[in-house]
This record gives sequence, structure tokens and C-alpha cells, in this order.
Amino acid sequence: MLATLKRWLGAASAEPAKGDSGESVPEDVPPALVAAGEEDIALLLEAARRAEGEGLSPWVLRDEARLETLRRSLEFVVHRGLWLQREAGEVAHWQGRLLALRHGEGPVLGMLLVCRRDDEAAWQLRFFFIAPEWQGRGHGARLLLAARRELQGTPLKTRLPLAGAAPASLEAAGFRRMHVDAGGVASFEAPVQWNDQRQRTRGA
Repeated sequence: MLATLKRWLGAASAEPAKGDSGESVPEDVPPALVAAGEEDIALLLEAARRAEGEGLSPWVLRDEARLETLRRSLEFVVHRGLWLQREAGEVAHWQGRLLALRHGEGPVLGMLLVCRRDDEAAWQLRFFFIAPEWQGRGHGARLLLAARRELQGTPLKTRLPLAGAAPASLEAAGFRRMHVDAGGVASFEAPVQWNDQRQRTRGA
């Protein structure tokens, strides 16, 4: 409302808000969760490399061959909705979705990858991140809350180290910490039933 009044009064001629990267962010468009495109995969790969350097990546990406394998797997998700999952020494085709949080046509704020064996299984949150220039603004919780709304009707589970900011974002989005193993890796679960309005307020 205030932004609208400023436009009417001619006081909204200032530049739109920008992230640290200098990309414009529409002021009146709330971030939304959308299907990621092939052009967004490089952002996730870069985030996975950063996470590996901090000991937080679910993948081992120490050479270009492994990185290329992950890239092709993500392309498979984007184009076919399938995640290639190793099971008992073989490769199984799980359902997969690669989703991005962004302001309209603006920059990607963060992304997440989920997969599940079939329609009856819970979604597994394999990886999520907020771009460095957008961190510290509550976008981690927003991303996860948006994912819960998008995948509603099915539990959402993940396992990750307690180090870093990810656990706080999960708990702010209503995930419950279920178990912590001897290595400091915690299991989290977002139940099917939840108070969406209450979680929107907590994640804001």
C-alpha cells in the first residue's frame, strides 16, 4: 500500500531493490517457488561445491567427472521429472523435482531438490540452499515453507549435519528434529498436517 501511494505521489522513482550481485528485485512481487530450468542447474552445482568445502554436501564432488554426473542427473530431473537413485548396486528411477525461489522474472534466491521412490513415499529433501547474496534475510525458511505448501499431503524428510544455518531454517519452517546420530547428522521431518498461517508468520 505504501509503495502504491509513493508511486501515485511521484516518489517511487528510485531504483528497485538490488541484491549484492546488482540484480534488480521487483519490490511488489513476493518470492515464489517455481520449477527450475536447465539454466538454473549451474547455481545448484556451485552451491553444492561450496557446501562440500564446508563438509555439508550430500555428494562427493572432488573431481569434474563426479560434478558432470550430478549435472546430468539434475538435467534428467528438469526434463523428465526423474531422479537417478542408487539402490542395491543398481540405478532406480525415482520421482524428482528441482524447484527455485525467485521474484517473478528476477534472480533465483535459492533452490531445493526433492525426490521420492513413488507416490506413496515421503519426499526426501536432498539439498537446498540460499544464494550467498540473499542469505540472512529469512529466505531459507521461506523456501522450505513454500516447498511444504507445494508438496502438501506428503511428509517431507531430510538428513543433514547440525553445522551451518540449514537446521535453523528447517526448524523455522516447522520441521521437527527426530534423531541425531553419533556423527552429528540429524534427521528432520515436516509432517503432513500443519498450521500454514502460523508457519508463514514464523518464517517471515
